[in-house]
Amino acid sequence: MHRSRRFIIGGVIILAALGYLIYGGMKQAIVYFVTPTELKAENSARGEKFFRVGGMVLAGSLEKDLQTRTFRFRLTDGVESIPVYYQGVPPDLFREGTGAVVEGRFGGDGVFRATTIMAKHSEEYAPPKEGHAKSRSLVPGQEKR
Repeated sequence: MHRSRRFIIGGVIILAALGYLIYGGMKQAIVYFVTPTELKAENSARGEKFFRVGGMVLAGSLEKDLQTRTFRFRLTDGVESIPVYYQGVPPDLFREGTGAVVEGRFGGDGVFRATTIMAKHSEEYAPPKEGHAKSRSLVPGQEKR
């Protein structure tokens, strides 16, 4: 009886450790972002806390200087918008009117200084419009059947 009790306690400790490792791994794998409205409400962490902010790039707000590779734009959630500054090469899908997630710090001046931009693609599928589907040949000189 005494031996089985130690076996049960050992099993509980192992299961608790395993559960903790799984929880820690899943917590790091979750990609969560705040909206511009939530970020503006988080006044206490300006400049010191790292954020991931998601929203739409406001149409007409994108200013780019390709020589210095700097980009300024506004990110909006439809309620609030924040100015974003980024220096680097953005992803190919990044443009006005599309979704983006930016990572960085929210400065005391109210400008979000992004270190990374991740463009979000549309989740809606639209089939090609009539007349846009061209026949391609698999072998030069032959039509695709």
